[in-house]
Amino acid sequence: MKKTLMIVLAMVLILGLAGFGHSADVKKGIHVGNAGAFTGDAAAPCAEILNSAQIAVDEWNARGGIQGVKIEQIMGDDAMDPAQGVNVAHKFVADKLMYGVVGPPMSHIAQATLKIYGTADLATITTAASKPNLTEQGYRHFFRVNARNDAHGWNVALFIKNYLKAKKVAILNEKVAYSENLSKETIAGLEKLGITDIMQETIVGGAKDYSAVLTKVKAYNPDVIFFIATTAPDNAIGVRQTKELGIDAIFFGSEGARDKKDYIQAAEGAADGSYVYHFGPDIYAIPAAADYVQKYETKYGSLSG
Repeated sequence: MKKTLMIVLAMVLILGLAGFGHSADVKKGIHVGNAGAFTGDAAAPCAEILNSAQIAVDEWNARGGIQGVKIEQIMGDDAMDPAQGVNVAHKFVADKLMYGVVGPPMSHIAQATLKIYGTADLATITTAASKPNLTEQGYRHFFRVNARNDAHGWNVALFIKNYLKAKKVAILNEKVAYSENLSKETIAGLEKLGITDIMQETIVGGAKDYSAVLTKVKAYNPDVIFFIATTAPDNAIGVRQTKELGIDAIFFGSEGARDKKDYIQAAEGAADGSYVYHFGPDIYAIPAAADYVQKYETKYGSLSG
């Protein structure tokens, strides 16, 4: 996951806020929350978010913490479920030692918890929630280090037109905030570029079988399938079943598919020749990230992307 360097920067910002915002209470302890889907199909990328934040915590603590007090990261598992995300938010807000939260990374969880964190004025910095209006609802506590879906959709449309040379596009998206909004923004971008022969259908995350909707896609006979699933395992099922059904179209996965194990390997060869959209550059190609990569791989093993 190439957004992981941003996660370290987000944690550094939260720790900086902790050093100044509540200085009178710092001696009692310093907690920083990390809200994400640490169980389920999105567990692998969310674990990278947690681990990357821990690297920043470890570095800060090695310098003596804040005013001599060590920082503790507290994990809050929302399992990609808004109701559980709300429970995590209430837990973090009730923690009097909590100075800020990394996450939630999913747009629909961020939306469900926005008011809870905002009412408590608890700083939250998401690394991936990309629905545009999350930062347009008047809450001063909410920040993000990633691009928005209006930027993603436009860039996806440009890639489909200029690189994949498609004239006919099928877009399949989950009924969650991120997927629905990215679908909408991509369609708007394609239409602006003159591509109007577009099929849009809904899929269910975690369904394990997309053959019914893909059969419709086969009849439509598109040049490209843009498959907007939140997790890598769902993208793997999508590309595998696309090949099994003999659909002669380029498979284009969304950023959730950028995972060697859960997409490329899980697809059992079907991912060969497919494309995956991602908003960040290759972290291995960024010289300034070399120290972070070395620390991550030494402590946690290789990064998923």
